[in-house]
Amino acid sequence: MHWVDRGAEPTELEAIRLRFTPGWVTYYQDGVGGRPGDARWRQFRGTLSRAFAGLCAYCEETDRGEVDHFRPVSKFPQLVYEWTNWLFACHNCNMVKSNQWPDDGYINPCAEDESERPERFFVFDTTDGKMIPNPDLSAGNRQKAQQMINDLDLNASHHIKERTYMLILIERSLLSLTENSDAEQEYLSRVIDRTSPLSSIARAFLAERGFIIDDPAETNPDTTL
Repeated sequence: MHWVDRGAEPTELEAIRLRFTPGWVTYYQDGVGGRPGDARWRQFRGTLSRAFAGLCAYCEETDRGEVDHFRPVSKFPQLVYEWTNWLFACHNCNMVKSNQWPDDGYINPCAEDESERPERFFVFDTTDGKMIPNPDLSAGNRQKAQQMINDLDLNASHHIKERTYMLILIERSLLSLTENSDAEQEYLSRVIDRTSPLSSIARAFLAERGFIIDDPAETNPDTTL
């Protein structure tokens, strides 16, 4: 999981928000009437997908994807049409997350505060492909990171399979490219680019092997690869 700049809110969203948000607030907050039938966020799926390079905000895998309400509509109905509450997520992560929201919330892939971004909370064990809390975190933040991993099942077998396969491909590619440094550099630039699937674990794997990882998004939080 890494930080993503979702970009500016689409201009047409404000009118939709003003029109349809009250119905969701009335239903979930006031307990009046039936659940609203509008789901106008779906028309922004393509825009959100482009902002996230077609990658799930949680697992970094490629997917047709859906609009995920980071803070669930059932608990935060006033945010139903807030651009800053939308993430692009694969169907699996969106379904597993569902309406879960712990007291301390989850780590936001689009957090504005650099200290709250995913890179500060999660690292990878490249021997088995698992996402784990950063050991340098405080006990409270380690627990918060672990709860998100558990609640979203981010170490499910299918995620582990995707990550380990990626690492095998990288290792094999490096062996075949050792005679051509330009080709190697081109390949490395591609796999660590944040628009590539699973780039976070790719960066971790390569850094452990002594490669210098030039990641502008780490040194300049306002830049997304």
